[in-house]
Amino acid sequence: MPVSKFDGIDFTSHEVIELNPDQENLGGGFRCSRGEFVAFIRKGKIINEINSHITRCWIIQCDQGLAAYITLLADKLSMGSPILMDELVNYSTFPAVKIGWLAADQRASKSGTRLVEWAIEYVSSDLSGKLGIRFLTVDALYDIDANYDASGFYEKIGFRFVDPEEELPPKDGYRSMYFDLKPMIDALKSI
Repeated sequence: MPVSKFDGIDFTSHEVIELNPDQENLGGGFRCSRGEFVAFIRKGKIINEINSHITRCWIIQCDQGLAAYITLLADKLSMGSPILMDELVNYSTFPAVKIGWLAADQRASKSGTRLVEWAIEYVSSDLSGKLGIRFLTVDALYDIDANYDASGFYEKIGFRFVDPEEELPPKDGYRSMYFDLKPMIDALKSI
């Protein structure tokens, strides 16, 4: 049996580093089931967004190459009705950080999960104490033609649907989801 590019590497606790935009051959050899995710990193689109201060990007990389990347940017979570009434907060729009792009090399098992778990911890520990941030959001790609629905991946991590009754397939090609960071923020405060 041939050896895979990332065989034997445990990505569950692998180091996550911020992308250096000057890095050469960024994404060379990167393979993902979605071509647009490969093009975003290989063709420099991600560098344009970083240099325009629209997003920030973090990666998992090892000697074998780029295993996965994630981008984070400012967002807001808009709900149809207030969801924090039990906390006496009567808003239906909340500050959030969005996962813009998440892509993992198909040979780098668990690297995508590692990046999302890292993002939850990073936003909870490093950003929420400086800004009012309660939620992490994502627009989970839903491509009926390619039989691709990323929402199941996020649901396993604990994300919930903004509109659980949304008619499928969604008209925008994605399902908006959110993760409540408050339990993690509270747990970090007690340490």
